[in-house]
Amino acid sequence: MTFNFCPQCGTKLVTQTVDFKQRQVCPHCHYIHWNDNVISVGGVVVKDGRYLLTQRANNPGRGHWTNPGGFVEQTETLDKAIVREIQEETGIITRPRGVFLIGERPLSSLHTIYVNFLLDYISGQINIQSNELMNAGFFSLAEMASMDVAGLTREIIHRAQTTTNLLPFQEVNLNYTSQYRLYD
Repeated sequence: MTFNFCPQCGTKLVTQTVDFKQRQVCPHCHYIHWNDNVISVGGVVVKDGRYLLTQRANNPGRGHWTNPGGFVEQTETLDKAIVREIQEETGIITRPRGVFLIGERPLSSLHTIYVNFLLDYISGQINIQSNELMNAGFFSLAEMASMDVAGLTREIIHRAQTTTNLLPFQEVNLNYTSQYRLYD
């Protein structure tokens, strides 16, 4: 994303070299636009040996089956984001067990960080509640073999099956102005 004006004070930004890269800088308040990062979450939910998948209604990947997920809101924790996304999209209630996989996609236009959770199914029936989806359901590995499952989703499910190490999360108050959530 490119800014023309400073998001802090509204002054027109100028381009300067900072840390050996061209960056947008505010000459008034000295704001530096470092880069554009997006944090997204994905989840693997298993119910009776079947995996929750969602079929995308929009590009990129229209028609492909993927594990559920989405973007993290600005003031939201990662675990709350994945629970919200799954419930908003499918109506399924879940509880996160921990993080099992972190990925990234560093493009010049946008750097996406993708945090994947293993979640317990708690309750609910599939009830598509989002215009982002064409369909959703729980599928066995055998059923997935003949479905248009995205390659990344196949890899994520494979890794979820073979993981032996979950990063649990805990809230830690370090006597700063805000709390940090640590995964260890």
